[in-house]
Order: sequence, then C-alpha cells, then structure tokens
Amino acid sequence: MGVYTKRLVDEVRIERMRPAQIEEAKARRPAIYVPCGALEWHGYHNPVGLDCLKAHEQLVGLALRAGGLVYPPVYFGAGGGHGDWPHSYMVDAGAMVVIVTALLHGFERDGFEAAILLSGHYPNRNQYQDAAIARYENEGGRMRVLAIVENEIDGVGGDHAAKFETSSLMFLDPETQDLSTLEDSDEDVGAPDERKNWMGTDYEGHPCYGLVGIDPRTHATSAVGSESSERLIDALEGWLKTDS
Repeated sequence: MGVYTKRLVDEVRIERMRPAQIEEAKARRPAIYVPCGALEWHGYHNPVGLDCLKAHEQLVGLALRAGGLVYPPVYFGAGGGHGDWPHSYMVDAGAMVVIVTALLHGFERDGFEAAILLSGHYPNRNQYQDAAIARYENEGGRMRVLAIVENEIDGVGGDHAAKFETSSLMFLDPETQDLSTLEDSDEDVGAPDERKNWMGTDYEGHPCYGLVGIDPRTHATSAVGSESSERLIDALEGWLKTDS
C-alpha cells in the first residue's frame, strides 16, 4: 500500500466509493484527478506499472491534502521508445484522444469543475492528453483541465526508471521494488548529475538495462522521491486554488 494511501481516513479513490461518499467529496472539492501511464519496461528493479503507480499515489496525496477524487489508473501509453521491449504495451494515440475526451465530458456532466491529467509516462501529454483537452474544449467543454508531467514542475527531475523515477517509487510504494537487482555490478556509478542511456542491446543483463538518466544505484533515495512528490503536490494544489 502506498505512503499516502496509508494515511487516508476518508476514501478518495472513486472506484472504491459509494454514491453518497462521492457526492460528499465532490461537494467539498469538485475536482477529479486522472493518473495516466504505460505498462512498459522500467528496469529489472521496478514494476512495469511504475508510471501509474507513481502518478496514482501522488494524486492520492493531492486529494488527501486538497480534497477531490482520484480516478483509477489509466494504463495506456503512447510513444517513448520502449514499445518493443518485453512486457511493454503501447496503444494508438488517436484512440486515447477519443477516450480521454469522453471522460472529460463525463466528468463535467457529473458536476466536476476541474480535472487534472497527471501522466507518469511523459510522452502521453503530447501524444494524446493535450489533443483530448483541445477536442473537449472545441466541443463546448467548460471544465478547467490541466495536463501535466512531473518534471514540468520547478525542482522536480524526470527520467526513465533511473534516479528520479526509482526514487519516487522508493518513497511512494517501495514494496513494489527489488533494489537488490541494482547491486550486481562493479561499474562506476558516475557523478550525481551524469545522465546515461542504457537502452542498447549491449547492456542486456546490466543492472541498469533499459534505463535513461542518472544512475540509480547510489543516487536514488526515498528522500529524493519524497521531495519530488511533495513539490508536485504543492504545484497541483496551487493550480486548484487559482480561478483560471
């Protein structure tokens, strides 16, 4: 169970809520948060669902602090370069534009006044989220909608399953990781700000195979993940408080 989920007193995950609970929560804060991601390779040490596990738990943290409801994880990703890897499943961006547009209209019909689309799979925003928002607005949608990825926030780093994503899950849901797989190498881990690409097939079997970013072996920490998540939640809460 995730770090913010453990702190819940009142349920915020909409799929687990009864109608009266939903209406009560919506009356307090008529906002809904959608975590989007992809099922894809995130190294030997991370689960393939890292994108949504991360985004969903961060949005639970937002609801815990600011109110609102969290939609179930949308495990559909487009783009990003890992589509041909094992256990990685990408979808057509056009199909997702249709789905997300329909969701936004549905949220508005149900009385929500604001929606946040947080993508743990960074390409989702330019692949389908922005297009879905534009289509929704062109079709008369009036609800406030924000599409965002975490590393658009000042002070929040981003990568693919390296220092920052590994750190996020170390803080948010460490039981899903097996960090012992990062220990089987004597290779120099590099400087704290040195980014590297381990996607080449010549890295297969290497502890960091498939990662892109700063080496997580000594540079990933729960403290980094905590700071990133709290900065993100701060920014999202600030957006909720603005009028436009």
